[in-house]
Amino acid sequence: MKRLAFVLLIAIAQSAFGQQAQQAPGQSQPPPPSAEELAFAQLPADVRAMLSDRKPAEAMQAVSQTNQQLIALGVPNPSPEQFRTTLRNVLHGSTYSSSSFAFSPDSSVGSASAGTTTFPPLSPLVPPPQPLLPQPLPQQR
Repeated sequence: MKRLAFVLLIAIAQSAFGQQAQQAPGQSQPPPPSAEELAFAQLPADVRAMLSDRKPAEAMQAVSQTNQQLIALGVPNPSPEQFRTTLRNVLHGSTYSSSSFAFSPDSSVGSASAGTTTFPPLSPLVPPPQPLLPQPLPQQR
């Protein structure tokens, strides 16, 4: 019985020592990928190439801003080409003149609007157009 316990103790110690030897103190395992890295890896190859000079978190922020820009322009479900064009515009940035908030001539972003037919209005500062109501006829005395 003592021999069996000794053999089991040696076998357990040997397997535990083998696991410790696999994890050398100088070699730690790389951390698991972050959520941004996983999301970046799922992007199409050409979009990843456009964002390759940025960190994954910055790249995913640019993708989020592109989606917000497309929604603001009235395109909630863009085609891949519309997404890539808008992403290109977001990445290159638009420069606004400080005095008039108009696009500068060297800007690569054109003016875009969802138009006056969107509902609800895109800005709370602009009231919606008044409905056309029939005007009462002037009464004669």
